[in-house]
Formats: sequence, structure tokens, C-alpha cells
Amino acid sequence: MPLFSYHCTGCDTEFEALVIGADQPACPDCGSVELEKLLSRVAAEPRVPEPVGACSTCGQYGGCAAGRS
Repeated sequence: MPLFSYHCTGCDTEFEALVIGADQPACPDCGSVELEKLLSRVAAEPRVPEPVGACSTCGQYGGCAAGRS
């Protein structure tokens, strides 16, 4: 179910609406259907840090106090 962004030309409000099939969204503030579809931004996937391995000198997982990994 796509989520679209709209700008109401009647009251100058911007909002998002979940649109299913051929449904016609209406402005939540004034009820107008005179809307402009806006270009929506896509959220980027969060980056997950790579795990730090054991220190090659002491074997401690996550690196040792000397900062070696």
C-alpha cells in the first residue's frame, strides 16, 4: 500500500495519504480533492557497523586496550 505526499491547492497544506487502488485522497484540513502529487523521498536503509574481530595480539574480542584489532 503506497504512501503518497500531496499539496492541497485550496488551503496550501501538505500531507501524506495511504492510497489503496483507485481511491481519491482528500485534504485532511479542508476536504478538497484539488491536490498536487508531490515527489516523495525514500528513506535510506540504516548502515550497520561491521563487527570488530579479536585483537591479533591479545585475542580480546572487539580489540584490546592498545587499540589494536
